[in-house]
Amino acid sequence: MRRIAGITFLLVLLASCSPKEHNVEISPLLSTVPSRSAAVMHFSRCADALALLLDSTSVFRSLDLGHLGNSEMILSYGYSAGLVPLLALDAGRASSDTSSAAAKLLESAGGKRLKSFYTAELLPKRAVVLLSPSQAAIDEAVQHIRSGSSILDAEGFRKALDLQGNGKGTVFLRNGAAARLVPRDMLNGFFQRRELVSFFSGLAEWTVLNFAGWSREDISVAFQDPGSGRYLSGMFAGLGAGDCTASSAIPDSSEFVLGLCLEDSKAYLQAWEECLDVRAELSRYKGRLASLRKSTGRNPAAWWAEKSPREIVRVRWNGHEALLLRPSKKPKAAGAAENPCPGFVPALLGDAFRIADDGMCASAGGWLVFGSADDVAAWLEAPKGAVIPGNPRKAKCYLINPGFSLVADSKNTVLNVN
Repeated sequence: MRRIAGITFLLVLLASCSPKEHNVEISPLLSTVPSRSAAVMHFSRCADALALLLDSTSVFRSLDLGHLGNSEMILSYGYSAGLVPLLALDAGRASSDTSSAAAKLLESAGGKRLKSFYTAELLPKRAVVLLSPSQAAIDEAVQHIRSGSSILDAEGFRKALDLQGNGKGTVFLRNGAAARLVPRDMLNGFFQRRELVSFFSGLAEWTVLNFAGWSREDISVAFQDPGSGRYLSGMFAGLGAGDCTASSAIPDSSEFVLGLCLEDSKAYLQAWEECLDVRAELSRYKGRLASLRKSTGRNPAAWWAEKSPREIVRVRWNGHEALLLRPSKKPKAAGAAENPCPGFVPALLGDAFRIADDGMCASAGGWLVFGSADDVAAWLEAPKGAVIPGNPRKAKCYLINPGFSLVADSKNTVLNVN
């Protein structure tokens, strides 16, 4: 899963819109996938899918597929620390004897020390070849087939299946397995891994990536949200997009930008607090705000209402880092001074907007800037004008990084691979 591991989750990092549900035919191959699988990759053509999903060192890529390379396949990963893969390949109509193509594939798999199983006697209409480097994974799949249980019994999966497109294939990611799926080097240096795991776990129940074609540019994203109120995908879907004007404030040498555009800052904060309440995290959130109120003598909620932010940005450039905030009322230009409200932005919005030092502040060009004394001075002097991919007039959020850029605009998610 290395070739798309990073892009898989980067796609969903800031997305907020999902296509409408539609009923799809359930593939018999799904009955071979264990219910605890962390990821399910269902594609119409095996050879192309393996080339897309796996790097060239994968043993699956070196198999002699024969004409079964044109067959439907599912590549799933068990819920284990090693993410053990299981390949299920449609081998045609079930029969007591393997077809010549299936027999050749089983022989090829044995030569590469892969474990295998042919399901002709177990499935009534279709024969399936199961392949895995783990005998335990094969045994688990066979046990599921015999008991009549599968991934179709997993919480929320049938609803996620309704989000499947009509293209070449679909990847289903169980967000509750984020600790297994998030690459260890993802956004390293910008976020702690535990923060990313927490974010993705709370993003949706299932994330669905639809491939209209065989290239990364053909990927669209959708989220299965049961409507419990605990998932960010549902929260963002219910919020409007705000004006996107940060290009005028982002240093042109920026290496990391995370932005949030707010159509209604009051509605956003209310939605966020409702989400935290469902997660049983609201008391801790309120406690942090109360602590800040005591230490600063200012009420963070009242400060938020006074500023009525329209855009908040975390930016890093040339070794500097700062928080930018565009209030609804344009502030007067002011030089660097002590920040009377340190910690307010991350306390209100979460650790994604936490920087090492926000003890100083200044204002210029309609923006407030928070950071250390050196960082604020560097921002005031830095040439501005970094371009947000797609130049959206309206957006919900965006992320810019050297390897990729993401924008969740008012209608859909735009992916830029640099």
